[in-house]
Amino acid sequence: MTLANRHPLAQWKAWLNSPKSPLVRQIADLYGGADLIEKPLGLLRQAIDEFARSYGADRSVFVVRSTGRVNMLGMHVDHRGGSVNPIAIKEAFFVVEPRDDDQVILRDINGDKFPEESFGIGDCLPKGRKIANWDTWCHEELEKRKGNPRITFSNYVRAGVLYFQHLNTDDQGSFIPAFKGMNVMIASNVPPAAGLSTSSCLVVGAGLAALHVNGLEMDPMKFCEHCGFAEWYVGTRGGFGDHAAIRMGRTNSIVHMTSFPFSLEVVPFPAGYRVVLADSLVEAKKQAGAKDGYNMPLAAYAFGLWLARKQNPALADKMGHLRDINSQTLGISEAEVMRIIKRLPETVTRADILALLPEKKTDLENIFRSHNEPRDGYKVRRVCMYGISECIRSNLCLEMIKAGDIEGYGRLITLHHDGDRVTRLVKGEMVPVDKDYPDALMDRLIADLESGDPRRIAGAHLWAQPGGYNVSVPGIDMLVDLALEIPGVVGAGLVGAGLGGSMIALVKAAQAQQVVDHLADKYYKAKGLPVKAEVVAAVGGAGILAP
Repeated sequence: MTLANRHPLAQWKAWLNSPKSPLVRQIADLYGGADLIEKPLGLLRQAIDEFARSYGADRSVFVVRSTGRVNMLGMHVDHRGGSVNPIAIKEAFFVVEPRDDDQVILRDINGDKFPEESFGIGDCLPKGRKIANWDTWCHEELEKRKGNPRITFSNYVRAGVLYFQHLNTDDQGSFIPAFKGMNVMIASNVPPAAGLSTSSCLVVGAGLAALHVNGLEMDPMKFCEHCGFAEWYVGTRGGFGDHAAIRMGRTNSIVHMTSFPFSLEVVPFPAGYRVVLADSLVEAKKQAGAKDGYNMPLAAYAFGLWLARKQNPALADKMGHLRDINSQTLGISEAEVMRIIKRLPETVTRADILALLPEKKTDLENIFRSHNEPRDGYKVRRVCMYGISECIRSNLCLEMIKAGDIEGYGRLITLHHDGDRVTRLVKGEMVPVDKDYPDALMDRLIADLESGDPRRIAGAHLWAQPGGYNVSVPGIDMLVDLALEIPGVVGAGLVGAGLGGSMIALVKAAQAQQVVDHLADKYYKAKGLPVKAEVVAAVGGAGILAP
């Protein structure tokens, strides 16, 4: 098979050993300078060497580079039409050799941690029919896979490969074209379960590899949208913001992206500032019981939007997505938007929501399939308060970056985290926080907005309300609060889907190492943990390496 950018392993090794080779120059461009590429070159060299040892030294391969991502603001809202503001970080390399059959063989340079897995594309998809509803089929497949310990990291690769074969299937179930398989060696320094979107990193890399092996091309943003649907295969129901961040990342830049319809604007990363990334070492495993924790607030979002439309029929046509519940889109005052939110129930059970929305019975039952019912009900009001306010913050930050108000931007990051946090550091102890929005608090916010007093209004704006998405953990909360103790830190908050993983701090460059050292002393060493705090930079996005 003749493929662009496929070369003998010996050629890849020669390029890696030549500082002026086209490969090294391309990687330097992706990372912003030759002084920043030692780690990625070393990782790619490992991947090439391990492929040669594992599959044979005489092979010809191409290389897909994927990344992790850090969303600086706009958390948990991309699937509600909200904007995201990510940077791409770190790297994962897929060294790929096409096969003549449809088998996908997956190996990792850390074979002891990620043993070989394989699957046949045709064996995994229905025979003689096209999947009528990808969402329903993914639920059915997830039920079949329950309790199968042999299927682990390959789920994300399967997601990327199987979904794109599904797109290339006719109504009779024939694959057009029938995808060829591949031998793959993966090398990644994007830590799993750390909130840096390792899952989307794998889905994007696998999708790019599968399309390239089979001679298919796709518009980058259409590709990202499809990757969002593809990842439903693993059981979560997110959007495509993470995939777009990984695919569309730009060196030394923040990529402001909005969906429905998609738009993209690249702005320079704030000069004189750095990002400190710290892993709580509490793993955020989407395939374990934590899946309930990811999907329950998504359900609350859906319930809230449907109820808001039903309760406000004159405005319903303007509420296409949760992000549309704001004064500008609806043409009403902020106080009236607060009244819309107040009419949402604080908490509902499944029986409650079925009674409130009988016309949505089929949709509701499909949502219920993605998670177990929460014991204390769905926290609709506080979750929707978070989503509505975060959508506003995620756009407001762009204005602040352009205006050079980086301290204001940092405050928005901290506000986001206040919507996620479950505890706060008080005199050395992590104390639970109350995140509910009872009627009395809503009435006070409405009164403040209508008071005419600028000081009262300032604290009652929608964007200033953290809400209560509540997917942080005490370890992340502690890292955030410790970082905020250091002068020069303008904001800090959780990144990723939550329930473990990492946090970021936006800090003046001169204090970045001080933040790392402070977290090392007060969090990692105090707990007897390895130090997992570092300064990271924005790198170029995923793609096929083309030396």
